[in-house]
Amino acid sequence: MYKRNNNSLVILCLLLVVLLSACNSNEADSAINEEDSKDESVRYYESEKGNVEIPLEPSRVVVAVRDYVGDVLAAGVKPVGVSETMVLDAPYYQDQLDGVESVGEDTAISLEKITSLNPDLIITYAEDSYEQLSKIAPTVLLPYGTLDYEERLLEISNILNKEQEAEQRLEQFQEKVKEKKEQLSKILDQDTKVAIIEVTDKDLYLFGKTYGRGGEILYNQLELKQPQNVEEVTEAEGWASISQETIPEYLGEADYILMGVREQGLDRKAEVQSSKLWTELPAVKEGKVYEYDLDSFYFQDVIALEYQLDLLVDFFQSSEK
Repeated sequence: MYKRNNNSLVILCLLLVVLLSACNSNEADSAINEEDSKDESVRYYESEKGNVEIPLEPSRVVVAVRDYVGDVLAAGVKPVGVSETMVLDAPYYQDQLDGVESVGEDTAISLEKITSLNPDLIITYAEDSYEQLSKIAPTVLLPYGTLDYEERLLEISNILNKEQEAEQRLEQFQEKVKEKKEQLSKILDQDTKVAIIEVTDKDLYLFGKTYGRGGEILYNQLELKQPQNVEEVTEAEGWASISQETIPEYLGEADYILMGVREQGLDRKAEVQSSKLWTELPAVKEGKVYEYDLDSFYFQDVIALEYQLDLLVDFFQSSEK
């Protein structure tokens, strides 16, 4: 009697082992099948709008805002469509945008045109068009103004899965900056002061380190100085509006002046340049004024910055001959 019960217990244990093995086998097969079913051509990017499923290797990218076009190009990706606002007129993009379609202006993007390009990824910072764009293709919203040029390129290259290309591009740029700084060190001292002013039909604007117009190159890369009053008034916003009467107050200390003129500001430019407030400035008397083209000096990506670097170094070198 005792022996028969013991045999039954053994048989029961064996049955349990067989059942458990079958369950484990089924679970393993299920896990393998689930892993095999994953789409390896996509990944998830944590954006301002939450997780966005994007292609692993985007090939048809639309850049729906002007300020990110240069970053996409610098990461080694040629978009199929871009916002044309100032972009198509910028000399440093033109060769790289050959054959690329316009999708309209920043403030008037054509959803129909974007749809016709069959994008697999859209990049923007425009909150007002995000929902509509995201219905066309996976859309990443990357807020503007929160990252410097280097951080922005690295973030966009992450979106595009082109980190290595972006890092190489940044290294090349920094090597060039180092070379140009060495050249300028022979003709400019560390206290050289440069001011940036832009003329419109109604206003005069000063620009600092963070608002384009060559500020990134002058102050952050070449490490030249701003006149103290200019630095103070532009520090908060990156720019400041001034009256014509205060020109000597802000530009009197400048060894060099960069001057930009918007299309509507040509008459105002003539008025400013004919006034004694302008003609008596030391930089003006010495011929050390560089009139920049807004199409060349608006953007702040690494492609634009390298172009601006060459122009500014040439200007300083020619001024000191």
